[in-house]
Amino acid sequence: MSQQENIPSVWKNKEFISFIFLRFSLIFALFIQSTSVAFEIFRLTKKELFLGLIGLFEFAPILFTAFYAGQLVDKLDKRKVIIRCIASFMLSSFVLLIVNFPSIREQIGITSYLVASYFAFFILGITRAFSGPAVFSLLAVVVRKENYEKAIPLSSSAFMIGSVLGPLAGGLLIAGFGIETALATAFVFMCVSMIMILRIAPKPAIEEDQSDETPLQRIKEGFKFILATPIILAVLSLDMFAVFFGGAESLLPAVTEKLLKAGPVEFGWLRSAHGIGSLIMLFFLSSLPLLKSKVGPKLLYSVGLFGVCIIVFGLSRNVYLSFFILMLAGAFDAVSMIIRQSILQYKTPEHLKGRVSSVNSVFVSSSNELGALESGLAATFLGLVPAILFGGSMTILTVIIIAICFRQVRKVTLE
Repeated sequence: MSQQENIPSVWKNKEFISFIFLRFSLIFALFIQSTSVAFEIFRLTKKELFLGLIGLFEFAPILFTAFYAGQLVDKLDKRKVIIRCIASFMLSSFVLLIVNFPSIREQIGITSYLVASYFAFFILGITRAFSGPAVFSLLAVVVRKENYEKAIPLSSSAFMIGSVLGPLAGGLLIAGFGIETALATAFVFMCVSMIMILRIAPKPAIEEDQSDETPLQRIKEGFKFILATPIILAVLSLDMFAVFFGGAESLLPAVTEKLLKAGPVEFGWLRSAHGIGSLIMLFFLSSLPLLKSKVGPKLLYSVGLFGVCIIVFGLSRNVYLSFFILMLAGAFDAVSMIIRQSILQYKTPEHLKGRVSSVNSVFVSSSNELGALESGLAATFLGLVPAILFGGSMTILTVIIIAICFRQVRKVTLE
C-alpha cells in the first residue's frame, strides 16, 4: 500500500501543517543566524573575502557528503533523519551563540573566533546535506500527489516567510540588543522546529528502497535517472550556474557599509528584501494557473530578469532603490523556484526523490554558498561594484546558453 493512501487533503492534514511550521521555524532560525554572524564577521574584519569563506565552509561538506546522504535518506525513516539534523543544527547554533558573547570573543581573540565560526558553518553544511533531501522527501509522503499544486507553493511560502523575517529580525535584534540576543532567538526557534517534527508520525522508506544494493550502486542509479531526463538536468544546471554568478547578495554587509553608508537595521531590511519580493509573488502564484503549461519560457525569463536586477542593484547608491530592486529579484526568483521544485517533484519517482534531491542540493549549494565565495573573491580582485555587475551579466549569459543547449526546457509542461 502506498504511503500516500488515506492521507487527508492539505488543509485537513495535521502532519502537513506541522511540516509547514517546521520549515518556517528552522529557516527563520538559520537566516537569523547566518545574517547575524555574517554581519559580525564583516564588522570585525572589514574584508569581503571573509564573507566568501562562509560560503566555502558550508559548501565543501555538502559537495563530499550529499550524494551519500541522498541514497541514505531513500532507505531511512525521513522523520528520524530530520530529528538528527535538527539536533546537529542546534549544536552548531549553540557554538555560534557562545563564541559571539562579547566577553568570550575578547578572551579567545578574533582568529579563534573566526575558526570557531567557520567550524560551525562546516557542521551546518554537513547537516544540510542530509536535511535537504529528507525535507524534500518528507513533503512527498505527507501530501497526496494530486495536492502538490497547493502544497508546493505553501511549503515554499513557509520557506520565504522564514527567509524574510529571519534577516529582518537578525538586523533589528543586533541593533537593539546585540548579536548574542539574535543568536539566542535563533536557538529557541530551532527548538520549536524539533517540537514540530516530533508531531509527525514515522515515515519509513517505501518497499522499493529496501534492496541489497550498495550505496555506490544507489548513487549511480540516481545519476543515471538525471542524465536520462534532460529537463531535470537542464533545471539543475540553470540553478547552479545562473544563481552561482548572481550571488551578489552575499556581499550585502559590504554594500550596506561601503556603498549605501547604512547600518545594521538597514542591512536587516535589505537582507529581507529578496524574501519579501518572493513572498508577494508566491501569494499571486497561489491563485494563478502558472504551473501547468509553458513553464519553460517562464523559468528562463524569470532567471534572466533576476540577472538584470543584480546589475541594477550593483549600480544603486540609494537604500530605497536597492531595497526595491532586491524585492524584484526575489519576485523573479520565486517564479523560478516554484517551477524548479515542481518539475523535480512531478518528474522524479518517489523512491528516487532523496537521491535526486541530494544532487539538487549540491547544485543549489554550488549556486549559493560557492556563489558567495565567487562574489567574495571577485570583490577582492575586481572591486565591489565590478564584481556585482559581472555576476549579473554572467547570470543572463547562462540563461541564453541553457536555452540554446537544452531545447526541452522551452517546451516542458507539468501535465
